[in-house]
Amino acid sequence: MKKAIIALAAAIGIIAIAIGGLFVWEHQSKLSLENQVEDYLADQGVDSTGIDVHGRPYILFAIQDSVDLTYVDLALQAGTNKDQLLVHRLSHGRADRLTRFVTFDHPAGDVDPNERADGSFTDSAMVNGTKVTYTSEVKDRTLRLFADGQLAGEIEVEEGVSEHGAAVTKTGVVVELEYDSSHDNDQ
Repeated sequence: MKKAIIALAAAIGIIAIAIGGLFVWEHQSKLSLENQVEDYLADQGVDSTGIDVHGRPYILFAIQDSVDLTYVDLALQAGTNKDQLLVHRLSHGRADRLTRFVTFDHPAGDVDPNERADGSFTDSAMVNGTKVTYTSEVKDRTLRLFADGQLAGEIEVEEGVSEHGAAVTKTGVVVELEYDSSHDNDQ
């Protein structure tokens, strides 16, 4: 009986050590992937305020030297409340695609975003009881947001960025940007 208890305790100890080792390896893999993204951003001249690597298990992505998707928070510019860059499929120092979502502050007053039947947001909202439609453009390295044709906000953006429309949400007016492939210095 004593031998069985000792064997069982040894087996449990080995399993516990193996599980602990996997947790440590997973954590180290995540740190490695974050470092890979930080290096890429530094090469691109992008300053981040936060990095959130997605894609589990991190161990498998680290072994492949690849990061599936990363949310990168950028420093806010005047008139914005969120600025987030998405790095898609970073592998060997190259990203498949970069998209960015800039959220401008709502205008003063009562803002009620118009939603489609499926719950997705549109480019318009009721602002103080009047329907307002938002559009955006990128020109001369400046992203401009318009409310019914009137300038509602603007920020500086990098060269090689195109806009893909605006949507009014509960947190602000979100403009989607896409970077062309020339933004990646290694391509």
